[in-house]
Amino acid sequence: MGSASSIADEVFVCLMEPKHIAGVCEVENRSFAVPWTERMFHDELINPMARYVVLLDKQQPGHVIAYAGYWKIFDEGHITNVAVHPDWRGRKAATYLMQQMMQLAASEGMNSMTLEVRRSNLAAQGLYTKLGFAVEGVRPKYYEDNGEDALIMWYRARKQEEADTYDN
Repeated sequence: MGSASSIADEVFVCLMEPKHIAGVCEVENRSFAVPWTERMFHDELINPMARYVVLLDKQQPGHVIAYAGYWKIFDEGHITNVAVHPDWRGRKAATYLMQQMMQLAASEGMNSMTLEVRRSNLAAQGLYTKLGFAVEGVRPKYYEDNGEDALIMWYRARKQEEADTYDN
């Protein structure tokens, strides 16, 4: 397995554009039991609250290997989707993608982010925990396809000025 920094040598990260939607939908369809449609992604691109980033394969320009998105709600980001093409799983693409998206959110003034994750998705939970997210609640029977619970996870960045106040 490569590190997140070595994956950076293999991919290019950018904001999602309409030309990426077909590739995003391919990843979506191979990742989720109830995938979003092309129309849903088009709607997200015109939603002023939505931000989506894609990872493109440097060896195959324009080929989407992963994507993630969030809604900007005041100073919080609500992560809507994170998915990696099956051929790229286990190569730290999700870690790199999440780091890039979290940096974008921070640059927009967001100091916390939240998401829902299937109770059974231990790999995703491990990734989110590694990035500083913690479980803070449960949404019972959240997923329509099988009624599975969702864990609600939050990332809360401590502002330096608050840290200085509490540490004195």
